[in-house]
Amino acid sequence: MKIAFLVNHFPALSQTFIAHLAEGLVALGCAVDIYAMHGPGDPEMAIAPKIGLRQFVLRGRPRQRALLAGPAMSRLIARHGAKAARALSANIFGVDAAALVSLHEADMFGVGRYDIVHCQFGPLADIALNHRRAGFLSGRVIVHFRGYDISSHVEQHGGDVYARAFAEADAFFTNCEFFRKKLISLGAPGERTTVLPSPIPVESFPYRARSYRPGETLRLVCVGRLVEKKGFAYAISALARLADSGLDVECDVVGDGPLRAQLEAQTSALGLEARVRFAGALPQHAVAAAIERAHIMLAPSVTASDGDQDASINTLKEAMASGCPFVATAHGGIPELAERAGGGVIVPERDDAALAAGVIALIENSADWPGATLQARTYIEKNFSVRAACECTIAAYECVLHGRTLADRIPSEPVHA
Repeated sequence: MKIAFLVNHFPALSQTFIAHLAEGLVALGCAVDIYAMHGPGDPEMAIAPKIGLRQFVLRGRPRQRALLAGPAMSRLIARHGAKAARALSANIFGVDAAALVSLHEADMFGVGRYDIVHCQFGPLADIALNHRRAGFLSGRVIVHFRGYDISSHVEQHGGDVYARAFAEADAFFTNCEFFRKKLISLGAPGERTTVLPSPIPVESFPYRARSYRPGETLRLVCVGRLVEKKGFAYAISALARLADSGLDVECDVVGDGPLRAQLEAQTSALGLEARVRFAGALPQHAVAAAIERAHIMLAPSVTASDGDQDASINTLKEAMASGCPFVATAHGGIPELAERAGGGVIVPERDDAALAAGVIALIENSADWPGATLQARTYIEKNFSVRAACECTIAAYECVLHGRTLADRIPSEPVHA
């Protein structure tokens, strides 16, 4: 099976699941090409050599697009003959035609023959559908919704933003049941919409049963981009409450983003400089080490002011895999993961007192940690390992290729093939 992934930036530390999915599909005998439609991401991330990667770097460079238009058109003519002229069609590509964006995208796709064109985020659907219409891409178009694209993007652009995708694309994936229901409410055909797991490399997060003795330093960890929807401001406030109660507690904040300075200022204002360490964005092995050191993970996601929401977040899966208990919020796709896997406590959003109380409840019942966290590890291993997720994905691809409904794949219990 030959598959094209359309992504925004690649590779990206915050989206390692895409790389793991591609690598797993290749291991199962598929051919995978990745097209980063908005350019490169984090250059320090290694990419498996069997994955084809092309990064579109001309989107913000109009002069270079004009200078390179002639050679690009010559290559298109050599591949597609007279059909190459469609790359400049405003009827197909709108303003991207006059800007020569569509010309260079078509050139990047090469021959463009695939069985599956997998758009890894909703807004990429129009690019795939336009190039399929023009004849520069072939294959079944699948649109995968993962977070911002089914929350803040819809808030910003309106409930009909995906009307064309719903009419023309072949199938729709989400990464949690919460988003599947939301997608169907926006008009996605239910029989062509299903939940597929985002994988984690469970072998990179070896299980260790945690224990806690009263009086020792309680180590917390938060992992994620430093953006509003991750709710880390509430985690810092909860840490202050725990410290004020007399608990010896510290927290590693792993990740980077636009709110870093604000969160550091909050930490300083609360007198927590000695208790909170901002580690920045880390490669996966260092993230695993930070989780391994912790007694408890805090996953305090909230609905952001622009409507952005989280699915069943991968950092929580990583904590579960490693045996780390958690306190998470009743937000987005988190409850369905937490309730099925176990191993932690769910509290309301935007409630630092509830987060602190959740931590206290966990340490008061620390004798239960080994059994509960081993159950969570088993669940994650069975349902979210790279192999399990890729087998599930291939099964869904086969349904799409052979015209079978996806409705019978809607999971009510564990998300696995």
